[in-house]
Amino acid sequence: MKFLAILLLIMPFVLMGQTVKSYEQAMEKFKKFYNTGQGDKINAMFADDQSHFKLTHPLWTNARAAERLSEYGKLTSFKFVGVDTVDPNRVYVFQTVFSKKGELTTSLTLHKNNEIGTFRFDATSDEITRLLKKAESRR
Repeated sequence: MKFLAILLLIMPFVLMGQTVKSYEQAMEKFKKFYNTGQGDKINAMFADDQSHFKLTHPLWTNARAAERLSEYGKLTSFKFVGVDTVDPNRVYVFQTVFSKKGELTTSLTLHKNNEIGTFRFDATSDEITRLLKKAESRR
């Protein structure tokens, strides 16, 4: 009976597939490619179900990465602040710090194979604001 109770408690996490660590690894990879201006490598991080867009309308190109680097500066750090469960995509939210723009929030979702599903470079919402305040109060 204990086994069944434990199984029922952990099953949602198993079904989700990804952990915070998976998202942190994706952000670390994004940071590496972004800071070196490799928009094509960022574009390759997106899920295969978006492959037609990856080729015809890439979300990231080397030129776009260069533009963002010029405007925002290097991504110096990121920290997980929580999951926006109000968003229909259930996005994982990170507080990001850029050398020129300062603090922003970035959010993303991952598919089962840890490819990016959705990615919002500069995300904001009432729920994200709440998550940031909650994270700030824990410091």
